[in-house]
Amino acid sequence: MYLEKIDIEKGIQPEILTVISRNDSNINTAINEAVAEMGAYLGARYNIDNELMKIGSTRNTLIVKLVRDIAIYNCYKSSNPVNMPDAQIAAYKDAISFLTKAQAERTNIDGLERLSDAVSGSSYLKYGGNDKRNNHY
Repeated sequence: MYLEKIDIEKGIQPEILTVISRNDSNINTAINEAVAEMGAYLGARYNIDNELMKIGSTRNTLIVKLVRDIAIYNCYKSSNPVNMPDAQIAAYKDAISFLTKAQAERTNIDGLERLSDAVSGSSYLKYGGNDKRNNHY
């Protein structure tokens, strides 16, 4: 598994994690859901499978942080969503915002191997135009 309970405890106090998760299988479920969510955002751009095979200090610290924030949010959401701290909601929203920017190639994640266009099968198109001008004579 990419993250373990000890990694999650770096983002939340162990006593609180025990209360909101109730058992280790719920923590593992939250981690698996967080990894899947992160993979859905980054899978078209980066070789996520390579990253998920890493263990210990070889893992990308930014990806570990993002998955940890999402997993803690998932633990709260499954047990007590009403009393979730605002800081945890903000951390989750920040993680999703960053993943969205990485997916749209508005930011880059150093240390992750990029997929070539031939391998990814990506067919993203960028579109847009200039802002509308109001000319009065």
